[in-house]
Amino acid sequence: MNLRLSPKHGVNPTIPVCFYCLKEKNEVLLLGRMKPTKDTRGVTVDSDPEAPRRAVFDKEPCKECKGFMERGIVLISVLDADEGKSNPHRTGGWVVVKDEAIQRWLPAKIADHILHARFAFVPDGVWGRLGLPVGTT
Repeated sequence: MNLRLSPKHGVNPTIPVCFYCLKEKNEVLLLGRMKPTKDTRGVTVDSDPEAPRRAVFDKEPCKECKGFMERGIVLISVLDADEGKSNPHRTGGWVVVKDEAIQRWLPAKIADHILHARFAFVPDGVWGRLGLPVGTT
């Protein structure tokens, strides 16, 4: 392993966050020297940036989310405007439903995809039509 230390920030630690629940994982990542940050024109703004204090680095669920995914399908409410985005803005609704509910609610091809992924983002408009609880975590 070759960790390039940051001259300004050393090992440059950060705490990874779960992609699903957005809670901190019980881990510390040592990022070392990071790639320079650039502005919208491609001009280097910081040649040795500090690592974010906390950030999502992968889609590996935390221990708690993994347990929920073993018991059912995690549904997460998101902004209607963010439908289809890979990392939409979460709006606070968070439930676990049985696999059978997904099979009843959705066409087989979509249900199969969600059953394999073990989670789905649900736009707020659909969330409300399904009668799911608002603002639960």
